[in-house]
Amino acid sequence: MSTSHLRLIATVAVIAAAAATGAVTGLLTSTADSMFDVTAAAAAAIGVIISGIAVLMILGRATSAPAAAPAHIPDTDAAARAAIDQLSNERRTLVNTCIYVRDRSTSQAIADRIGTGLTEAGITTVAPVGERFDPTRHEAGGTTPAPDPSHDGVIAVVETLGYNDRNTMLRNPIVTVYRNAGGHQ
Repeated sequence: MSTSHLRLIATVAVIAAAAATGAVTGLLTSTADSMFDVTAAAAAAIGVIISGIAVLMILGRATSAPAAAPAHIPDTDAAARAAIDQLSNERRTLVNTCIYVRDRSTSQAIADRIGTGLTEAGITTVAPVGERFDPTRHEAGGTTPAPDPSHDGVIAVVETLGYNDRNTMLRNPIVTVYRNAGGHQ
């Protein structure tokens, strides 16, 4: 993987980390007077941006190294990979924190805003109402009587949203499944 490609990935990760850090910090430091602490959110976002600039400066040095010094390239590539791994871990932590806060939010507006931020970061919600229950993709939270036999085994309600990060399932949705009174047909 080229250093310029790693720099692009690091830049995107820094932007996502800054946005998510600012949003989560603003939400978690809210007061009785305010639903969102803008000062704390800005301070958190600025801190992440400064860290990101440091990472980009490290990656910038990798591209300015002379071609005659290949001994430094593996070290730089290892440092770049380590920086990207750290940013990936931080992104994962922020995404999990956003999901945690969204699940427990008593404000629909805050839950919706966190959902929008997650979507912008590449996270999709999984709400499979009307699909056939699949235990490899859904977690059964309960059953409810089917209105007619054709609904047996179909998801009636999503109790807890599932989340998907691009092609990786972060959490399966917890669902209520329709069941006929006599069980399976």
